[in-house]
Amino acid sequence: MDSPSISTSHLRRRLLKWYSLHKRDLPWRHTRDPYKIWVSEIMLQQTQVATVIPYYERWLKAFPTLASLARAPLAKALGLWAGLGYYRRVRMLHQAARHVQQKLAGKIPLTAATLRELPGIGRYTAGAIASIALGEKTPVLDGNVIRILTRIFAIPQSVDSPSTLEKLWSIAAALLPDSNPGDLNQALMELGATVCFPLTPQCIRCPACKICLAHRKGKELAYPVSSQKDVYEKLRMAALVLRNNRQEVWLEKQPEQGRWGGLWMFPFWASKKEMLAEIGSLNLKPVLFLKVPHAFTKYRITLEVYGAQHESEGVLKPRNGKWLAIGKLVGTALPSPHKKIARAISARAILKRGPLSPKSGGEIIHGVG
Repeated sequence: MDSPSISTSHLRRRLLKWYSLHKRDLPWRHTRDPYKIWVSEIMLQQTQVATVIPYYERWLKAFPTLASLARAPLAKALGLWAGLGYYRRVRMLHQAARHVQQKLAGKIPLTAATLRELPGIGRYTAGAIASIALGEKTPVLDGNVIRILTRIFAIPQSVDSPSTLEKLWSIAAALLPDSNPGDLNQALMELGATVCFPLTPQCIRCPACKICLAHRKGKELAYPVSSQKDVYEKLRMAALVLRNNRQEVWLEKQPEQGRWGGLWMFPFWASKKEMLAEIGSLNLKPVLFLKVPHAFTKYRITLEVYGAQHESEGVLKPRNGKWLAIGKLVGTALPSPHKKIARAISARAILKRGPLSPKSGGEIIHGVG
């Protein structure tokens, strides 16, 4: 699929040369093991590389093979994933590992088409695994690649349209060389991650700068074209840190089928009003001591964290919970917003300020989790 102004073979050569000179030294680029590539691609979904690297390395120490992951309980996998967010990813990965062991004699499928039959693997992930690990000539298309191709070819149609996406899949496929197609796919992803940024593209560093139609027009930020605008709903929720005299806090295990299935969390509510209604009979005096901003799909949430002292063994019945020593919080499988709460509590305990001391005043932990 050659544009009247752009030769795909010329673009291919530029991208591959740039990638060979400028690619980052990342741990998953030292292997062709399809399992390890698979793990990296799942972790990298909607997550920054710098965040993923330590998780990836810890994961492979615990689960060096697909078989070791399949044998492990889901709770162990969730514990190692805690903090990465989007927990459906790890549940699907674990489910797929067991499927491969039980139904496919432990052999990972060798093509993008058959990989897509596994739980949690879509068209992009299948293409990445098949091209990088297995050498299949099959394209990838994620947000980075969409941005690059729409800019280089100045595609005016909305990327919200299925027909536009199919056109982009075709362009991505036409760019692939016969040998080492995974390098071209990684070149596109690398360019989007390190040069062709959404709002601040570094065109002077781009190997396609001289042939990019959007750059020629001086309209890089006009692409990709979208007919939809993101609208985020702002929510204010409440969480409660209950502490007893044994330096323990109350945690609750989430139902397996929920978004945070199998993880531990501090009790939380959709609002402060709902929290006060439920704990009203416990004669607690909750004090706001922390605010944790985080994001979830179309929501921007401020989690207001309250602290209170309580000694009852059965705290918030019929909730499924337990008392846990503050010193063990850091190693517990908590989702990202609640990990931030745990770190704040642990730091206060170490400083001898008391984890819920209202005298220290409220604080805000910045970051999206």
